[in-house]
Amino acid sequence: MNTTLLSLAVAAALSITTLAHAASPDNESVKIAAPAAGDFKFKPYEFQEYLYSYALSNGDKLKFTQKVAHYYAEVNGHRKVEIYPVAPGEFITQAGSRISFTEDGDALTIDNYERLPMTAQLPANTTVVASR
Repeated sequence: MNTTLLSLAVAAALSITTLAHAASPDNESVKIAAPAAGDFKFKPYEFQEYLYSYALSNGDKLKFTQKVAHYYAEVNGHRKVEIYPVAPGEFITQAGSRISFTEDGDALTIDNYERLPMTAQLPANTTVVASR
């Protein structure tokens, strides 16, 4: 009986190990799902404290606007890009830029600033900060 249980345990362990290594070793990418639009509830009136222009640490000017329940960022008067609320004071763009407001909207940090479509070619993982 003990030999049968031991054999079953070894077989199960080998099966799990085989399944764990079944993925192609050439594929080292990891998929990270962006938060879905319905994950965080944001009321349009809550954006009022961010509707200002900000002087960024790199010399650019960033302005936020709103049209009903859609929120936008605009750098130096270029084309607007839609931003999506994901947490209190946190927004992301479709391309992965993350805007984090602090101090009741008086300051902000933008991670992956280079992913905004209206910015010049910048190094990966560029972060800028601002205050009004």
